[in-house]
Amino acid sequence: MEVATVYFSLCLATAVYGRNCRLGFFGVLLFAALVTPLLVFYGLLGLRPAKARPKEETDEPMRWWNLK
Repeated sequence: MEVATVYFSLCLATAVYGRNCRLGFFGVLLFAALVTPLLVFYGLLGLRPAKARPKEETDEPMRWWNLK
């Protein structure tokens, strides 16, 4: 019984972490329950989008004569 409680709590923790992904909270929860919470968590870490870089002041391409 304790093992099931720990497994379900790991599934919930993984689902809370992945609630903003494409699958959403319940999709990640179901996938973590079917597979393994640790495998799904590492998958979420590996598939998260890269951080957006701040937008440049101009959209012009960098030219050699514009270098400072």
